Amino acid sequence: MNQLLDKLNAWNKRMNGLPRIAWLVAATLFCTWLFFIVLPYCWPFVLAFLLSRLLIPPVRFCMGHMKRVKLPRGLITLIGMILLFGILGTGVFALINRMIRELVQLLQNTPAFVTWLSDTALPYIRELYQSYSNVLPESVMVYVDNAISSISDSAISFAGTLSASITGAAVNTAASVPTILLSIVLTIMGTYYMTADKNRIEAFYRRTFPEHMRRQGTVLKNNLIHSLFGQIKSQLLVSLIITVFLMLIFVVFRVRYGLLLGFIIGAADALPVIGAGLFLIPWCLFELVMGNFAKAAFFAIAYICVIIIRQIAEPRIVGHNLGLYPLATMIAMYAGFCYMGFLGLIAGPILLSLLRVVLQADAAARRKQEAETNGVTETDEA
Repeated sequence: MNQLLDKLNAWNKRMNGLPRIAWLVAATLFCTWLFFIVLPYCWPFVLAFLLSRLLIPPVRFCMGHMKRVKLPRGLITLIGMILLFGILGTGVFALINRMIRELVQLLQNTPAFVTWLSDTALPYIRELYQSYSNVLPESVMVYVDNAISSISDSAISFAGTLSASITGAAVNTAASVPTILLSIVLTIMGTYYMTADKNRIEAFYRRTFPEHMRRQGTVLKNNLIHSLFGQIKSQLLVSLIITVFLMLIFVVFRVRYGLLLGFIIGAADALPVIGAGLFLIPWCLFELVMGNFAKAAFFAIAYICVIIIRQIAEPRIVGHNLGLYPLATMIAMYAGFCYMGFLGLIAGPILLSLLRVVLQADAAARRKQEAETNGVTETDEA
């Protein structure tokens, strides 16, 4: 067995490490695929684990600084959960309630919007480009006519599809209420036990797994999980700041459906390379073409503010970018879009970042192992 490993290591060195990189990429893709296969069956416990990560630091702080009043860890955890779920639940409920009301209003006004688009907006655009009919070639005019007709047909079709999709989603959500309630209960209970019994869980882990597996697990945790989730958490925090900013200015300046649109555009800002400009720039141009110069200036300023906020917040929160070359990021986004649809625009770069972090963690672990080996060899020679 040792001879086989030596031959594989020698072959890997001759190939400049490419076989090892290929194996790590394949293993990462397989583990990611397996994770998403298993996730629908255990997501309440994954969410409970993430919530327990939020609770453990304040619980540890309270137990370390409450010298006069000795409270059991379970009681401190329960108090922390009441505060966390109370504040978080109230905020999320208020936000979702407002967004649902705006979504219902949007659906109710969809027929009026389609009528305005076909009777007002598109005729205005047609009149605008017809004023240049003497300058533009006839083929361009035919192309623009076909494009306007296609936009009108697409808007009508989209309105019908949107209403049917949301109605179907509402019915499915109502039918799955018992499952949702069960998942919420499991999440709450899992959060409590993962926080209150943290020491017991760690003791079980130490008793069950041998020392070398625990050591490898610690290396994986420090080099991979912390790096990857630290970067993703930082990027999401920047996007959260931008989302809150957009929602606030849309509500303050009374943009229709401002809360809902601010949330959607802020979520789109998490997309690498594209960002919030995917919505704000076309919206600005549309208002400019329609002659609403004040609104066009507002959305242009909003987009400039988004860029400024990202440039200021990202170096301080993230510390550095994901380190992905823009061309590689765009390739990952396109591949993700072809495979998963719109969600792939986000999943593709995240998977590419995961591969990068895995390779960096492996390189760091190998350097550390070589340094320890060299140190042991020099000690033996001395």
